[in-house]
Amino acid sequence: MKQLKIYLLIIILGLSMHRSWGQNQPLSTVGAMSEMGKNNFAPQLWLDTLTNKDHLYGLGPYGPMQGEITIVDGKPFYASAYEEGKSVIGQTWDMKSPFFVSANVDKWVAYEFTDSISSVDDIEQLVAKTAKSKGYDTSIPFAFRIGGVFDQVANHIVTPRRAEVIGYRPNVNQQEFSFEHASGEIIGFYSENHHGVFTGSKSNIHVHFIKDDLTFMGHLYKIVTNKLPLTLYLPAKAGSSTPTLKVNDTDFSKGRLGNIQEVTLDDLVKFHGHLCDGLVVGFLGLKEALLQLYPDGTIDRTNLRIVSEPSPCLTDAAIYLTGGRYQFNTFYATVAIDGLYVVQRVDNGEAVQVNLNRGVKPVEIGQMGAKAVKGELTACQLDALKQLEDDFSEKRLSEHPKDNFTITNMSNFKWNPFLQNDFIKTDVINKETKPCKK
Repeated sequence: MKQLKIYLLIIILGLSMHRSWGQNQPLSTVGAMSEMGKNNFAPQLWLDTLTNKDHLYGLGPYGPMQGEITIVDGKPFYASAYEEGKSVIGQTWDMKSPFFVSANVDKWVAYEFTDSISSVDDIEQLVAKTAKSKGYDTSIPFAFRIGGVFDQVANHIVTPRRAEVIGYRPNVNQQEFSFEHASGEIIGFYSENHHGVFTGSKSNIHVHFIKDDLTFMGHLYKIVTNKLPLTLYLPAKAGSSTPTLKVNDTDFSKGRLGNIQEVTLDDLVKFHGHLCDGLVVGFLGLKEALLQLYPDGTIDRTNLRIVSEPSPCLTDAAIYLTGGRYQFNTFYATVAIDGLYVVQRVDNGEAVQVNLNRGVKPVEIGQMGAKAVKGELTACQLDALKQLEDDFSEKRLSEHPKDNFTITNMSNFKWNPFLQNDFIKTDVINKETKPCKK
């Protein structure tokens, strides 16, 4: 009878996998932390069966306590520690877990903070305090992330409890690993109602730590930061939307002006091919400039010309948002401008320059980007650069553009187009690079 009750409980918990619990993106749970030992740590979820892996985040033990699993933006990582003092990290969907929590989060909102943190409990309090202050309902579970450089982090990786499981060592249930000045990200889930399911009996959070260079991942149990600048990411709340611009075009190939429509950052992503920091900067900066040229909020794309820095991202944003084209004498690219763009209204000659404010973009992105252009980054370093750029983009999207851009009137601007076609298309030079493997 006791075994039957446990079996039924596991079935009920398993059925909760599709229940909608999230703030804006539903959480899914399978199995329960408090029940896995009673079930001899038998796996309840095979990750390869998950149907929606896009922007997926998740946590749980790896196999029958053979390590840890962390999913970061659709990338599945496992960590194991079978040998004393040694951990291994890798990627695969072919993993099983005795309990698991996950959520698909495609949009995050970033909040910078410099609070000192001396424990995992402090993280719980920080997350709850920030979420409440930003209007989140903390009675509804949600995923969160914290990124930056941490003074000290201590983590463990669980090890097998049964002799027949690969990696078993008598009287060893976990290995501990500590790091100082560690650059990385904390992936966590907050819930006030899931004690014993995916959080401990006295905690509202479950957190893992993964280093930016992808050399380590584990369950975080100690942390110290001394007022370092860190960034907390919370899921975008319902109603959050992609940046939008209202434009005015002609209504057919030989038509009249008056076809008013909205174009979004998501539309620009489809035109360009991917979301990246340059595309975000281009959209947000140009939107500020265009609204200064058209204070009524409707941008006449038949009445604009633009000069752009030659990066693939910035030029695609310039062409898409303004309608500028070189063959019609309304677009050209050059490194000779002192900013990202110069945009001009054709009818009255009014022109403005767009600059990203000094100090907004981390120096490390520029340094690593220059190495990437030269082919000097490894596959794993390219992944680390992408994470830096994604974090930068998310932060820009969560802030007011006026804090990041300066729009300057160009009273003496002279349109002087010329053709240069030997710029490096930097977004394709590493397209044949193999995936990062550890």
